[in-house]
Amino acid sequence: MKGKKKYSVLFRKEAVDQVIHDKRSVFKVGQDLGVDKSLIRKWVLLYQKHGIMGLMPISNREYPPAFKVKAIETMRKKSLSLLETCIQFNIRSPGSLVKWIALYDEKGSEGLARKQSEPKFPMAKRIKKPKTKEEELLKELASLRAENAYLKKLHALIQADKEKEEKRKSSRN
Repeated sequence: MKGKKKYSVLFRKEAVDQVIHDKRSVFKVGQDLGVDKSLIRKWVLLYQKHGIMGLMPISNREYPPAFKVKAIETMRKKSLSLLETCIQFNIRSPGSLVKWIALYDEKGSEGLARKQSEPKFPMAKRIKKPKTKEEELLKELASLRAENAYLKKLHALIQADKEKEEKRKSSRN
């Protein structure tokens, strides 16, 4: 799977200028530049709403809970789409907005406030079950078999290296 391609601000501005000033279609500009038309359309809308700042990259931006609530409530009051809401509030990812809405619907505005002590991505805690003696012995047996197989492979490789070295020496003489 491909990662996201990053475009420079200059590249984005040139694409926007082709649409706005040169009166070219989003589809045609996207084709010529090798960029999806929906991304070009988003850049144009961001530029129209926020100017050049709308084209600047925003990475790892933390949005305050009040901002999230305002975005969701505005979206619902004005019947805005996800994209329209993202453009209006300069939210880069509609996926973030979808997550906020789900949290807001489930837990209210308190659900949008991440506590400072909570990690952003908490690790799942493993619960260790007490093992029976038989399970412990089977685990140890599997470990010993793996170690034995590893040692056999290592021994075979060492032997092969020795044989190659002996052949080299005998062919030189």
